[in-house]
Amino acid sequence: MKKLIFPFLALLFFTDAYTQKKWSLEECINYAYENNLQIKRQELNVDYNKNNFNQSIFNTLPNLNGQWNHNFNSGKTIDYNRFEYVDQNYWSGNMGVGSEMPIFSGLSIWNDIRQKKYKFLQSQSDLEKTRNDVALSLTVAYLNILFAKERVDVAKNKLEVTSLQAERTRKLMEVGNVAQGEYFEIKAQESNDKLTLLNEMNYLDITYLDLTQLLDLDSAGGFDIVVPEHLEVELIAPPQRVEYVYEKALDHMPQIKSAEYELKSTEKDLSKAWGQLSPSISINGSLYSRYSEIAELPSNPTADYPYGDQLKDYFYKQFGVGITVPIFNRMEVKTGISNARLGVRNAQLMLDQTKLELYKEIQQAHADALAAMEEYNSSQEAVRSNQEAFKYAQQKLDVGLMNSVDFNVTKNNLITAQSALIQAKYKYIFRLKILDFYMGNPIVL
Repeated sequence: MKKLIFPFLALLFFTDAYTQKKWSLEECINYAYENNLQIKRQELNVDYNKNNFNQSIFNTLPNLNGQWNHNFNSGKTIDYNRFEYVDQNYWSGNMGVGSEMPIFSGLSIWNDIRQKKYKFLQSQSDLEKTRNDVALSLTVAYLNILFAKERVDVAKNKLEVTSLQAERTRKLMEVGNVAQGEYFEIKAQESNDKLTLLNEMNYLDITYLDLTQLLDLDSAGGFDIVVPEHLEVELIAPPQRVEYVYEKALDHMPQIKSAEYELKSTEKDLSKAWGQLSPSISINGSLYSRYSEIAELPSNPTADYPYGDQLKDYFYKQFGVGITVPIFNRMEVKTGISNARLGVRNAQLMLDQTKLELYKEIQQAHADALAAMEEYNSSQEAVRSNQEAFKYAQQKLDVGLMNSVDFNVTKNNLITAQSALIQAKYKYIFRLKILDFYMGNPIVL
């Protein structure tokens, strides 16, 4: 029973621990780096290519293999006493060790080492690219929560203002200063504001669910994030030029490094293919001996011939140099060289395509940042104008110079402008973070 209780309590403790704390963006990203399944799979790919790289180095060493055979034989053998074939059953065997070491094979082994090295480096770049993609997705989800939180606050403020106005109108109606229809209009607006607040709270729950799903957490219940204290944009200068960001990105973006390593890998594969035209040289050696149940001593055929003595008598050593010269291999070498050339060309095109796609992404991100900056500036001006209009409308309503319908229109215009400003702020922050990300800066709020 205890074996079942302790893991259950540990699970409850872990669940309570992550629901009680508030997660910062950095903590979300670090948690995903350690637990995201896509990242874990890419890490396995890195280990796989690391093993291949290490093995390519080990391939330069000589091998060493031992063997032992113990056989049952049945059939005709020569009886040296009578010099004739006789049917006989007997046991025999042999044992030995052998080694071989490549000396030269058209530099194929050394080119293979370099190729495996570039494959290993490429897998590391692919891992970094996967981490970047996860970090960007988490940043978008995190900012969506912040955006939704502020929308909820705006909706709450809107409902609070409407509720106060409804209470004020009720008191005026009771003393006969306001028509009953105007009070009903205010109450209808209050109901609409309550529905708006409910919708905004539901949207906030959805944004929490999106983030927790990206983190692969079991539930969004109790999950909360840290709201940065000074998450404001500073319009000191426009975003950096596209060319400047692109030059920085070429040095930092892992997809560029991955494509470059792939090109170098294919170039070494081509060198390996050319090496197949070269003779290969190797050295080999072995130690060997044998024994047989029917073996006889030459000096005394009738005497017992122990296995140990046979192994000693038949022991021999061998050392040699082997040279293999390719003459004709059904055009396999020529085809391999041709295919390797195509691989190099394809890798070069992939690198060019990756650079072009990166440039287009930066172009789009730069255009989005400029548009977001303009939208943010316009939204700020719109909020300022609507705030003045709302103050003026409030004064007119207080002295009876404006009805509740016109007042609600003014109020809704202000709420809409504030909501647009919130959206513009987070959009601009995210666009700036994207440009910083392309320049090699970490994503930090």
